Amino acid sequence: MSQDSKNDVVSAVDALRRNFFLVLGISIIVFIISFGIAKKIPGTYESHFSYMISLEQKDAPSAFRYDGYYALSAADLFSATVASIATSPETIVAMFAEAHIALPTQDAIDLSRLVTSKKEAPQLVRLSVQSASKSNAEKLSASLILVMNKRIAEYNEKGLSSVAFRAVPTQVWVSYNAIKPLPVAASLFMLVFVGGNIAVLFRESVRGT
Repeated sequence: MSQDSKNDVVSAVDALRRNFFLVLGISIIVFIISFGIAKKIPGTYESHFSYMISLEQKDAPSAFRYDGYYALSAADLFSATVASIATSPETIVAMFAEAHIALPTQDAIDLSRLVTSKKEAPQLVRLSVQSASKSNAEKLSASLILVMNKRIAEYNEKGLSSVAFRAVPTQVWVSYNAIKPLPVAASLFMLVFVGGNIAVLFRESVRGT
């Protein structure tokens, strides 16, 4: 190692040592502030339930009879339809109206974020509804089930005459989602501490040029 390189390393280490407590102090302040802010952020409630989809063939002597493969394929396609209907803005508006709860927003995109649906299997659709309170989460999920039952009944009434689909909801479970203050504060502490030391090294390198 050349003498200049050795001097640069010594200067960098010395700069880090001189500014260690300053960087550490700022990092601790950021940790305390971020911990306090994260702790005050209210959590959200989320109700979870699933729909189990099945196909029923109506009694029609001249109608095409679905075998096992086609019945499963039809149920699979209908599961995707159910998942899409559940997150549509008009369904969510009807859900709030059924629950007698005022709409939190008139923005269609924001409304769509309140309900999440995912087709987990050919005949299984998982749904969740977010709300600021547990009682509202329970009311909204119950209302969504009623609205979806109406949509499915309309589909069966106006759809194919030879088949009908059933969507059986599971029991609703409500979870509470809150920000964990310690991981957030620790992450910001490390970010500020590492960033502060990098800033010290950068300033030292600029001085040396």
